[in-house]
Amino acid sequence: MKESNMPKADFLMSIMLFFFGIFVMILSSQMPDLADQNANPYSAPGVVPFILGIIFSFLGIVMLIRSILRKGYRIKITGVQIIAWVKDLSTQRFLVTLLMSVGYALILLGRMHYLLATGLYMFFFVFIFEFKKGEKLLNQKKTIFSALILSIITSGSIYWVFRYLFLVNLPG
Repeated sequence: MKESNMPKADFLMSIMLFFFGIFVMILSSQMPDLADQNANPYSAPGVVPFILGIIFSFLGIVMLIRSILRKGYRIKITGVQIIAWVKDLSTQRFLVTLLMSVGYALILLGRMHYLLATGLYMFFFVFIFEFKKGEKLLNQKKTIFSALILSIITSGSIYWVFRYLFLVNLPG
């Protein structure tokens, strides 16, 4: 991205960041407070996400002010720019990541054991982004093997840390 476009990008991103923070605060405030278990209120699962939501919103406001001072609100979007944005490799990678993450959260989690869901997500994530277009699948055994090993180690480690170190019951 050109340096001259950064204030415009910051302007749009700051708005998204602000509303994302608000969204996180709303969802985290709806999490259980564990008051019925006589737990310390600071040990409730929504405390850290709520604080992060505040930070996201605050930084979104700071970024918005900075972009306004640099006249980032002067946005003129054309059809050519939108097509170029959609065709951009980083945009496509972002959209694939977003689609996979939403699918993981809404389809896999809760319908299968956490280890399997996370392992599948990690495997396909690594495989998709390491896959070499134009090369036969059989010639990419190393990619498949490394994606498999990485997904097993990562999902197992995450499961162990949350289940036994943080004592969080994971779906499954």
